[in-house]
This record gives sequence, structure tokens and C-alpha cells, in this order.
Amino acid sequence: MNIKGKKFALPGTLQYTGEHIRKTEVKQIIYNSEQFFVNTNIELVEDAKEWIIVNGVSDAEVIRKICEDNDVDTLVIEDILHVNQRNKIEVADNYIFAVLRCSFLEEDNIKHDYLSTLLIGNKVITFHEKETNLFDNVFSSIEQDQGDIRNMGSDYLFYMILDTVVDSNIAVENVLSIQIDELEEDVINLESSDQSKLYSTRKELLYLKNNNTPLYESFVKGVLKNSTHMSHDVYKYLDDLFDHLARLNDDINTQRELIRNLLDVYMNNISNRMNNIMKILTIFSAIFIPLSFLAGVFGMNFDRMPLLKSDFGFGVFIVLCISIIVVMLAYFKRKHWY
Repeated sequence: MNIKGKKFALPGTLQYTGEHIRKTEVKQIIYNSEQFFVNTNIELVEDAKEWIIVNGVSDAEVIRKICEDNDVDTLVIEDILHVNQRNKIEVADNYIFAVLRCSFLEEDNIKHDYLSTLLIGNKVITFHEKETNLFDNVFSSIEQDQGDIRNMGSDYLFYMILDTVVDSNIAVENVLSIQIDELEEDVINLESSDQSKLYSTRKELLYLKNNNTPLYESFVKGVLKNSTHMSHDVYKYLDDLFDHLARLNDDINTQRELIRNLLDVYMNNISNRMNNIMKILTIFSAIFIPLSFLAGVFGMNFDRMPLLKSDFGFGVFIVLCISIIVVMLAYFKRKHWY
């Protein structure tokens, strides 16, 4: 990410700050209850709804032109290009702007995308940092005239995009929940690979929380319902989406608490293992202290010392050492020290 370029740029500077440099491609979907067609160039249309999909936001000039043609403020264009923004929903006089950092599953791997969305009258514009198949179901619904999407306004398409993002986050949270359950079963025997998985799961949960919380707070404040850009026909769908956000928020908090406890148990297990190792080493050290003392005494260079000239001296010494070991082990066992 181009942190340096953003750090020294003036407010309103139109500069892409991400790492995914790719050609910016634009696709226009035009539809109503009777027609549907796709353009690779933006055309003016009447008596129809539009969904303009912009894949790749590295070309600041293309993004600027699309936004300025729709009277979008320069600071909003800046937010589209600066892909480190937090999730948010902003309502202006002539449009609604939403930043939607999202997680999604692709071939059982968790991926991330930065998505900016504009609702302007009968037009929805989505800016994707990377090209994904996340909204294929929405496109299919329009193309095949499934559900109410072609009969309702563009505010319903805006809702569908929000709903798809939230559902994708819920699917990722379910996968993370399964991973946490698996780690919980093996927590006592965690190895280094499991430790890495534990921390990566925790990181993904934090990413989900940071993305979901701003959207949840926006719905709590009624940002969309208080907007004139959303019709009353969409209110029931927004209520359902708010319920999904609340449930996801609760599930994320629950899973974060579980993984925090799991980390505590893991660290306690490591500490207990180290304590057991130190206990064994201490027992061995304690046993050899008197043996070392006896070896030092009998190693003194005196002319006269008991047992040195006896035929049974060495045997007596060995028996004495073994007796000390047995007595000390019995004493440690009685004290439950091992």
C-alpha cells in the first residue's frame, strides 16, 4: 500500500493507495421489468435502472470521470481510491455512499475485497478493487428476472449488495466458528502449526468485527431509513438486514471470547508443561546433591578413611547411594511433588 504517497498528499488528492494494479474495466447493466442488456461502455438511458460495475480502481482518471459525471463530491472520490477506509454509510443530498470492506470464501480460502457503492437516483455504481464472483447471484437475479429486483427501484439493488456482503461475512464467520471448535478439541496437544492457525483465526475475526461494527452502528442510528433515497418498500428488507447484522455482531463477539479463552488455556498448557519439565529437572538435581556430596567425601586424599581398604567398600558405597535415591523418591512421592 502506498502509505507514503497518502501521508504527504493534500485532502482531496485522487491517488490509488492499494497494491492491486490492474486495468480498470467498466460494465453497465441496464434493466427494468421488460428488458435487460449489458454494455461495456457507459451510455445514457431513460426509463430504466442502471448498475455500473467498475472492476479495478487503480486508474484514478477513469474513477474521477465516472464520479464527476454523477456529481459526486471530490472527498468521496478520494475515499473510493484510498482503499484503507473503514466501513461506513454516508448520506448526501443526491446520493448514498457506502464503503464495504468484506470477507468472502473462494475455493475454501478466505479472501478480502474493498468495495465502494453509490446509490444515485435510479443508478447504482460499485467500485471493486479486485474482480470477484461475490455478486454473481445478484447479476443472475437481474438477468433471469428472479425475485422482485427488476420490478423495484435501484434502492432495492443497493440493499441486495449490502445483503450479499453481510451474508458473505456470515459465511466466513461460520467457517471460523468451525475452525475454533476444532482447535478447542485439540487445545491440549496444540503444536506450532495449530498455534499459527489459532492466531490467523483470531486475526480474521478481528477483521470481521472491524467491518461489521460500523455497518451495525449505522443501522442502529437508522441512517438509511432516515434517508429520502430509500423507499418505504425497502424498509422491511432493511429490518431483515439489520437483524442479520445484529446476529453477526453477537456471533463475532462470542467467537472472539471463545478464542480469547482458548488462547489462555493454550498459554496455561505451555506454562504447565514447562513447570513439569522444571519439576523433573529439579528432582534429578535434588537427588544428585547428596550423591555428589558422598562422591566428594570419598574422593578426599586421606590416608585413613573407612571403607577405602575394605573388600566390600565399593559395594557399601553403591548400596548407600541407591538407598538415598529410594528414600528421596519415596519422600517426594509422599509430598505429591511428582
